[in-house]
Amino acid sequence: MSKTFALTFLSGLLVIGGAIWVVFLKQEGKHIEPKGSILKVRTLKLDDEHSVAVAEVRIINDSDVGLVTRNIEASVIAKNGEAQGNIVAEMDVKRLFQNYPVLGEQFNPVLKGRDKIPPRSTIDREICATFALPIEELDHRKDLIVRVQDVTGPTAELHEKHQ
Repeated sequence: MSKTFALTFLSGLLVIGGAIWVVFLKQEGKHIEPKGSILKVRTLKLDDEHSVAVAEVRIINDSDVGLVTRNIEASVIAKNGEAQGNIVAEMDVKRLFQNYPVLGEQFNPVLKGRDKIPPRSTIDREICATFALPIEELDHRKDLIVRVQDVTGPTAELHEKHQ
């Protein structure tokens, strides 16, 4: 192999490698990876077998692309296993706070489907879910999990922090 051919080949590899690196650099921030945390949880007994959890959540969108919520789920890890919750609609959450003053004040708007989270921003919202669990089991849970899915697929899984 001649010296000229080897230098030309290596130069070509460097140019191609540089072009690939520039493409990857330009794509940084275009990939949605929602994150967040559960800040506070309030619980309420509805009857002997049903209870409600109101979670204050913080969702972080670090990407350069807006996030649009598609699906919101809540589940709880109780001593007897995992229980899926039913998300409560915004109007019903307002009534819940009006009819049960023991819950306190509603600090943030309710997170719902099709809510938009702008690029490079953080929002605080409330998520309310009913569980087919007695209040004692809900209050002694191991973890509360909230999943927020973007319309393009990525999902943030938020866990309650225990002190």
